[in-house]
Amino acid sequence: MIRGYFDDVGQPRIAVSIFGNRGEATIDAVIDTGFNGSLCLPLPLAIPLGLELYGRINYELADGTIKRELTFEATIRLGEAVDRAELSLTESEDALLGSELLDGYVLEIDYGNRTVEIRESVVNNET
Repeated sequence: MIRGYFDDVGQPRIAVSIFGNRGEATIDAVIDTGFNGSLCLPLPLAIPLGLELYGRINYELADGTIKRELTFEATIRLGEAVDRAELSLTESEDALLGSELLDGYVLEIDYGNRTVEIRESVVNNET
């Protein structure tokens, strides 16, 4: 199980490690289930890591605006799981952890008790 926390402004966060060609960093990303990508990193954090250019994607913002952006590839560690993932970059100060990175997990955010937990999902294959 991975435990996160609520920051000072009430946003749920979880630690994620990113490994690029020139460095690594562990950050506390805001959990954003409305973001269907894996991870969105602030530019000042991403540049020193030496991330590999991966391609381009189109995505839709909450207001319906379509944007086209470069994507990058890096190794990401969430808890004990390590995998390659496609990342996007942002000019925002906050990193966002999206629903793609949560695939295969159960996310429990308890606003009343201010707890955040991520655990592996047990898939029921019975039909």
